[in-house]
Formats: sequence, structure tokens, C-alpha cells
Amino acid sequence: MKRVVLIKIAEYDPQILKQKIKDTLEQYFPLDEYFSLRDKILLKPNLLMPSSPHEAITTHPAIIETLGAILKEKGFDVFVADSPGGFVSERDMDYVYQNCELKDVAGRTGLELLYPTESVVRQGIPLCWWAINEGRRNSFKMINVPKLKTHDIMVLTLAVKNLYGCISGLYKSHLHKVYPRAQEFSEVLISLYQMIKPSLNIVDGILAMEGRGPSKGGSPRRLGIVIMGNDALYTDFVISRLLGLKDEDNPLLKKAKEKGLFKEKELEFISEDESFKVKDFVFGPPAIMNQIPRPFFGLLKAFIKFRPVINKDKCTACGICVKVCPQAAIEMKKQKAAIDYSKCIMCMCCSEMCRFGAVDLQSSLFVKAAKKLGRVRSCTR
Repeated sequence: MKRVVLIKIAEYDPQILKQKIKDTLEQYFPLDEYFSLRDKILLKPNLLMPSSPHEAITTHPAIIETLGAILKEKGFDVFVADSPGGFVSERDMDYVYQNCELKDVAGRTGLELLYPTESVVRQGIPLCWWAINEGRRNSFKMINVPKLKTHDIMVLTLAVKNLYGCISGLYKSHLHKVYPRAQEFSEVLISLYQMIKPSLNIVDGILAMEGRGPSKGGSPRRLGIVIMGNDALYTDFVISRLLGLKDEDNPLLKKAKEKGLFKEKELEFISEDESFKVKDFVFGPPAIMNQIPRPFFGLLKAFIKFRPVINKDKCTACGICVKVCPQAAIEMKKQKAAIDYSKCIMCMCCSEMCRFGAVDLQSSLFVKAAKKLGRVRSCTR
């Protein structure tokens, strides 16, 4: 049985967090049923970029600290790791850990921070060495700790999408190039879901993100929930339903159903608040490109999609967009980023990874006209 549990937690108060998460684990997910004391446990947060917790871009450090404390009290060795796009060296990751306040957490609690320094290839995808549990000496059992956020391609980024952060280095950008649409990109995520099996998934939805996520374009939204599940896909399904997302508008769920990986009758959902539903959750602008047949993709992309535009006032010439662009479509000109639209595939990696919010979205005339004619769904579903 796939079990998903919703608990209400209004704030990141350390004492309340610890008691409620600990009680839920003991009642519904007893740790001794998932782990033995010889296991090393890896906490896998969403650390998309160096970001303050109040921006709701990354998993809140209080969640990681709470889980670490609970696990260490049980006698487990606990580690933390992620591989955000564009941050590939130990120095890069130290910068991310520091700005996401996990250096401080590690110092207080004794959690060990790991680095994406080596990879292991599985099914043609290079995965970080800490992502594969194959009984090797340096293998871990994972607790997946994503942030509840919107996503410009996948509509939502939750437990399954968080596994994308197990891919090594800049190969993540390459996959965006090869699979630019949600229908195709879902294949990658389903492959990860089948390869990487977290023991538990604990989604931080206390302060979530709505609007044009998953980074600086989104808006923090206090939902006051934490969702725990023993299967990433079923956990995501429950959250999408709670937010009012229809199954047909959920590209990941559609792909999972096509492959026979999801059966709602196998789900056991338990909620502290059975009436909890979000009726006004704001999703991002519709990814119109997802509806275009692949043969017409290159021909029509300039007319029908939002496109990234560099905000020169915000651009600091840090170069991260140049680094993560899978098409090499961005270069520095006069100390500002510049996009070559003849190469751009509108994967939005630049927008997603810019920590200064310097990449805006501009609608084409086609999209503006379509909106006026009512041919484009509103961004609230």
C-alpha cells in the first residue's frame, strides 16, 4: 500500500516541527521498518540555488535540522546532499550550503554535508555517487525532502522532480536540450523514479511557492502543511489534487498512467484536516510549447512561447546563465548577458538558475493575441 499523510504545521517552530514530525513517523512510518541502525541516511533537499529560506525556493533548513535531530537520536549517521544545476565544485556547493543555512545546521547537529564530486552512470544518466543504494560501502538510504513549488515546464516540482537533483553536474542542462517539452521531460523523471527509490518523501509545504516557479519568478505562499509518503509519485499525486490540479493537466501523472505505474486504488491517504484544499492556488503561465507536435517545434517556437529576456538592470554578469544554457545561446556582451534567440530552445534554465531574478519572461505577440481571444488557459487552474 502506498501511504501518504498530511499534517498541519503553521510555522517553522523547532519544537512543534520536531514533535509533529516525530509523532507522524512513529504512527505511520516507523523508522525501524524502513532502516536498520547500520544504514547511513541521506537527506536530499531541494537546493536549487543559493537562497534565503523566506524566498521559498529551497527546502527550509528547519526541516532538515528537525529530521537530522530525530534520526540522530535514534542512532543513525545522517548526511545531506544535492546537486543543483551549475554548482559542480566543492567550492560551489559550499556557497550553496552556506546561503541555504545548512552549514549552520551541520555545525549545530553534526550532519555531514556531501558533494557531487563523482558520478555513477545508470541507464545512460550520470548520477551523483551518493544517489545509488546498491549495498556498496559508500551507499545511503535516502529521505527525499523537496519543497512544494510550481515549475515552468512541469507545472509542479515535488518529490519526483526533486530526484532530478541526483543527476551529476551540467548533464541536467543537456537533458533539457534533448527533452524540452513536458511530455518528453516526463520520461526522464519517470526513469529517475524507477531507478532511485527514496525510503520516505517529506515535502515542505509550510511556506510553498506559487506563480512562476521554481525560483525568483515565483511567490511565497503559506500553506502550513507537511506531506509525508513512502512513494514519491503517489505523494505528488496527493499534493496536486489538494492544490486543485486536474490529472489531465499534470504531465508527470499522465506519463505514469501511460506506463501503468499509478493506480489510485493502491493509495491510502490520511489527513489531519480532511477538509484541507487550496481553491485559489496560482500556477505559472501555461507552457503552450508542450501542446505543439515535435515536427513543428522549431518552426513555431518564436511565435507561440514566452521567451527569456535579460533584465539589464538586474544582471550582475555572474555567468551562471552562460554556464547552464544547454544550447550555448548566452554570452556576455558589455558586462551583461545576451541571448541568441536563434539557438534558444526556451528551456528556461537561465531563468530557473538566476539568483538575481535578472531573467524575465516576455510573451510573443502570438501569445498576447491568443490570450485576448481566450485560446490560452489562465494561469490559475
